[in-house]
Amino acid sequence: MCENKRVSSIPSPLLETQQAPERPKAQAKHYPALDGLRGIAILAVFFSHFGGGHSIANPLVHAWSVIADAGWMGVDLFFCLSGFLITGILVDTSKAAHRVKNFYARRALRIFPLFYGVLVIFLLLTPVLHLHWQRAHLLYFLYLGNMVPLIAPTLFSPGPRMGLTHLWSLAVEEQFYMLWPFVVWIMPNRRKLMHLSVVIVIAVLFLRLALVLHHVDPFIIYSLLFTRADSMICGAILALLVRGPSARALPVHLVLPLSALCTLALFLASHSSLHESPLMSSIGYSVIAILSSCLVYCAWLGEHWIARIANHSVLRFFGRYSYGLYIYHGFLIAFLLPWIVPFQRAFNSPSVGGAIFLMVALGLTVTLAVLSYHLFEAPLLGLKKRFA
Repeated sequence: MCENKRVSSIPSPLLETQQAPERPKAQAKHYPALDGLRGIAILAVFFSHFGGGHSIANPLVHAWSVIADAGWMGVDLFFCLSGFLITGILVDTSKAAHRVKNFYARRALRIFPLFYGVLVIFLLLTPVLHLHWQRAHLLYFLYLGNMVPLIAPTLFSPGPRMGLTHLWSLAVEEQFYMLWPFVVWIMPNRRKLMHLSVVIVIAVLFLRLALVLHHVDPFIIYSLLFTRADSMICGAILALLVRGPSARALPVHLVLPLSALCTLALFLASHSSLHESPLMSSIGYSVIAILSSCLVYCAWLGEHWIARIANHSVLRFFGRYSYGLYIYHGFLIAFLLPWIVPFQRAFNSPSVGGAIFLMVALGLTVTLAVLSYHLFEAPLLGLKKRFA
């Protein structure tokens, strides 16, 4: 979920002209519709955590809960976006001087300040919040939080008012950033890199199938880099494809509806919109990776209807602050969820009270993310131009 805000921009490809649309520049660093996709992704994740899991008899609330529960797929969309954008940057700067230093300096300036800043604040608040840190909690500080289900499955949060589990996805991305750039730099041939990427995607699928057959905990499969890498690698494949001669000729009109229908069929076959089922833990992630790649490609094309939706200013607003929204919403869950019942009682309605609670929670999260970005993150992001 990183590289949320690009510092450079290009004109919107949605030009009102009678001429044939020009081919989008693959090396461009900013497409507004991709920001909108980030907005869709963070809203999906937020609603899954704050709006899912309801067992109320009201059919509308039940339907909403089922849809919200599927919001975990927003993380897969984040993964795909990261693979697409990061691979594009790596390919376009593969011959640049100081490529290693520049790449990791820019990533560090985008990711580290907020991540470690919030963790340090919680460390300082340890006496106030009565937190109890254990050695295994260092995994989160080292971007190894996704390894907790495997290494320390009995590890609990430092306190009832602090949640760390949402940091698993940031750990997956950071581990990807530590490995994938060197693969791209070592293998500059686009076609060979694409072939290797396809092999990786297939290998990840077979690894998950083997783990599911051996009844491995679905949360372990869900959170490890080597079982979730296909979403990012599919994004990487897409970045390589749009830098080829057939950039605008990919059969998205067939693959997009097919992958969407397959995703729906998997949910129906699993009788759940969550990710714990064997079907979703095996082939489901592969299907969603392809679906996410189709969405990214449509946004990149510009003139597609998905791009027009994603280009909406509201979605781009959420996309701009998506990193902060993700960080803060995960920490706010422990503080806010106990208030949902009082809200429902105050409005004498589980549905109305729940909806108002959801909007209040979203408003608080947005406020924190916006203030954090402009007062803390943005000044540090200005240093990125030194590593262009």
